[in-house]
Amino acid sequence: MLKSLFTAALFVGLTGCYAATRSTVDLGQAERQLAAARAAGAPERAVYAWTMADEYMKKARDEWARSDYQRADEMVKKATEWASKAAELARSGEAVPAWSGESSIPAQSPPAPADEDGSGVWQ
Repeated sequence: MLKSLFTAALFVGLTGCYAATRSTVDLGQAERQLAAARAAGAPERAVYAWTMADEYMKKARDEWARSDYQRADEMVKKATEWASKAAELARSGEAVPAWSGESSIPAQSPPAPADEDGSGVWQ
């Protein structure tokens, strides 16, 4: 009786260790994918995909730190997907808009509003 109870407790304890270990390994693999996307220029060339990957990774680390390994694993999977998309877009060059050289900023700012007598707002 005592032996079977000990065996059951050991099994339950080791199952929890496996979840933490697996989550840690997956987190490390996702970090490497994010590093590969960063090296491909994703932060500049695939901004949306990179931001999604980075934010999911931050959330995965947060969930991992709270020992919520199931939720951390979900976030790691999403971060990995987005990191792959970001790296692919950065390598293909599709996400970079063509620079027209024209600025959308007007050459001059509009005139300051004036009172009825023309003295201006601050005078």
